[in-house]
Amino acid sequence: MNPFATHIPALLACLEHTSGPVLELGSGWFSTPIVSAFATDRLVRTIETNPEWYSRVSALGIYQPITRHRHQFLFVPDYNDAMILDQDWDVVILDHEPPPRRGHDALVLRDRCRLMIGHDSEHPDYRYGEAFDQFHYRFTDSRRLPWTTVVSDEPLDWLADALRFPGGLA
Repeated sequence: MNPFATHIPALLACLEHTSGPVLELGSGWFSTPIVSAFATDRLVRTIETNPEWYSRVSALGIYQPITRHRHQFLFVPDYNDAMILDQDWDVVILDHEPPPRRGHDALVLRDRCRLMIGHDSEHPDYRYGEAFDQFHYRFTDSRRLPWTTVVSDEPLDWLADALRFPGGLA
């Protein structure tokens, strides 16, 4: 599996398990089109600080001829300027740069989300530990690098089953 896509199985499971708003910090070739596909019946907000990435992915939300589309693409020069605390989120995806920023934003968003997904969670440079340790439940998919961790204050017993896809993906 492409190392930039190892969080996709957990992301899909979390999106299927929820119905409320989704916040994606940092965009990508794999995650952003997927969350955009779920933006027809709920708010999805992707926030990016890299102007090149922003121009690549924001086109996903410009033209949606068939469905009502609720995917917001926001460019901010610094994540300190990001509009992330204006509401609670069902799913928060942390996959942005620079690495220590992920741990910082995990702490900021800790009480504002149901499910938080951290990509590259095995790597200490991302500083997930302090924030993730504050959640009651944790599930880490360590079958392939980089790891993906989902944390929540709600039980995550459904997640292991959701990641057992037909065809041997699990």
